[in-house]
Amino acid sequence: MAEDRIAQIADEIALQVLTVDPGDLPALGKVLEKAEELAKASEGRKELEGLAFAIKRALEKVVLEEFEPGRGFRFLTEGIKALQALLRGQGPREDLLAEAQALGLLPGDREEAPQPQGEGEVLPIGEDLELYQSFIAEAREHLASVEVKVVELESRPDDQEVINAIFRPFHTIKGVAGFLNLTAINRLAHALEDMLEAARGGRLTVTPATIDLILEGVDALKAMIDDLEEVIRGQRKALRAFPVEELIAKVRSEMEGGGGKLLGEVLVERGAVKEEDVREALELQKRQPHKKVGEILVEKGKVKAKDVVQALREQRVAEATVKIEARKLDSLMDMVGELVIAQSMIRQNPALLSLPDSKLHQDIGQLARITSELQKTAMALRMVPIRQTFQKMIRLVRDLAKKSGKRVQLQMEGEETEIDRNMVEEIYEPLVHMVRNAIDHGIEPPEDRRARGKPEEGTVLLRAYHKGGNIVIEISDDGRGLDREKILKRAREQGLVAEGEELSDKEVLHLIFRPGFSTAEEVTDVSGRGVGMDVVKKAVEKLRGRIEVESTPGEGSTFTLRLPLTLAIIDGMVLRVGDERCILPTLSIQEALKPSKEQCFTVTGKGEMIKVRDELLPLVRLHALFGLPDGRPPWEALVIVAESEGRKKCLLADEVLGKQEVVIKSLGEAFGAVKGVAGGAIMGDGRVGLILDVAGIFKLSEEGELA
Repeated sequence: MAEDRIAQIADEIALQVLTVDPGDLPALGKVLEKAEELAKASEGRKELEGLAFAIKRALEKVVLEEFEPGRGFRFLTEGIKALQALLRGQGPREDLLAEAQALGLLPGDREEAPQPQGEGEVLPIGEDLELYQSFIAEAREHLASVEVKVVELESRPDDQEVINAIFRPFHTIKGVAGFLNLTAINRLAHALEDMLEAARGGRLTVTPATIDLILEGVDALKAMIDDLEEVIRGQRKALRAFPVEELIAKVRSEMEGGGGKLLGEVLVERGAVKEEDVREALELQKRQPHKKVGEILVEKGKVKAKDVVQALREQRVAEATVKIEARKLDSLMDMVGELVIAQSMIRQNPALLSLPDSKLHQDIGQLARITSELQKTAMALRMVPIRQTFQKMIRLVRDLAKKSGKRVQLQMEGEETEIDRNMVEEIYEPLVHMVRNAIDHGIEPPEDRRARGKPEEGTVLLRAYHKGGNIVIEISDDGRGLDREKILKRAREQGLVAEGEELSDKEVLHLIFRPGFSTAEEVTDVSGRGVGMDVVKKAVEKLRGRIEVESTPGEGSTFTLRLPLTLAIIDGMVLRVGDERCILPTLSIQEALKPSKEQCFTVTGKGEMIKVRDELLPLVRLHALFGLPDGRPPWEALVIVAESEGRKKCLLADEVLGKQEVVIKSLGEAFGAVKGVAGGAIMGDGRVGLILDVAGIFKLSEEGELA
């Protein structure tokens, strides 16, 4: 009998609804197929037909994200129970049918698009004046809290607490606006609420585009609330028309797939619908912006709901990801580091090296290769694109340009360049300082740029790329450049440079990194307080990087940050100094040479010097610096030219043992403050090698201190 078949389908749907995951589109598609079968089997049976159709429509709305899943599944569960009760001869659920009709789920029901708040619409305020005034005050508080939370969301896009904190204000505004018949405010807040509901349910990944839409929505709601206040005060009789449809459409587009293929495109490509049908649906959507394209196509019978499900699945295809705690990732990196050390110790074990077994040596070599690949893979897990850090500068540039009365455009290159996750937050503040300086000190006012034949709009360029095992970040501007004479004059006034002391152009430019140095004539909100570039330098050095500056007067400046790819491993040259092993970071090395006797000098007042390419550089004997027995003279040993803060010195070592990646180990609290030493590393022979801090070595040599 037909009733038996209907009962069987209803039982199957009831079971599937209990077990299905709301985010599992393929599984939802199977439930929808059963619901369509149920609706078809119930046709012509008046007592069943309406309810079966409502069950199918409710499921379609869940799939199309027109319903919040919890609400949709509740109706489905109650609907199936009511259907099963009808089959057992019990009476219909009038309350459920009324709810279905209110939700537009019954045959012939269609939700009419609410008319937008428009010019000429007069609000029936009457005795509700206090309600409107209270709504205005509360809405402003809610929107202010959203703006604060959005900043947090940008840095923690997966934080459910932050998403919930943004969701709730929109939910409240939507509800009260609906009660007060503020249609445009209600609809926009509803759209933003839906987008955040999708983020809460894991159906939408929060991206910079999502953040921009939230902020754009906040600005639009603020404008509409200001307009409402003017009407309340009697400054105008009617509300202005606000183009909320376009913004709502952008929000819907973000929910339906963002920058990927549009749903209509996928359906046409799959041959499920004709192009003209999609165009017709888009035209209808303009009149009914609260409805999605997929929903309109299903209602018009142009496509089956299961085809929309499959198209949505294809549209949202993304790489499978698994979220893990950062603590576990760091622990993995530590263990891989220990594995690398253990493997290196095995490979260099004298007892094994003396064995003639070639198979053993092949196996050890294979172990080394696998360990190396594992290390690279583990490092890659901690790498993230620098895009988010760069994009945080967009609003900063806009606000600073507005405050300073300048026209500035921000350009970004290499946003996909990856950097260690642990370095992302550390690099943010230095970038902010440099972008501030580029706009305040570098970019000229529009009238000055016109006088110099430049475009009125200045340019700040952020660029990132990988080079030589490091990440390079450049901050360039096409402004006035750095004034060498002005810097030198101010440095002499502050006692940083002695009168008559000659400095190279590079050394002069690096004076801006001295603590308290500033060339600003007046103190502003942005600069002139004597802090900034020294903070940048310290932050970069903390990350074991270095900063360089180049400038052409009248054309602009470029600051270059060179940073290691990761904080866990360092690439260095292993030096032998007496019986000790030291690691000198390759980032600080300019060249290595074995000087002749003719290149070695002793200059009165300056000590030992080495002539390198017609330039006299101070010699630093590492033996003496660290209290080791005297080594060989420079012409019998090896000299490494190192650079720090724009200055070069020659470091004397006995021998270069090779280039090696080493896992950085802390020396602990007892030895953490040793000058000239950045950390330690366990070498292949089990001994500890010291990782040298070039800036500290330079200071030690100048102070004449011994460790």
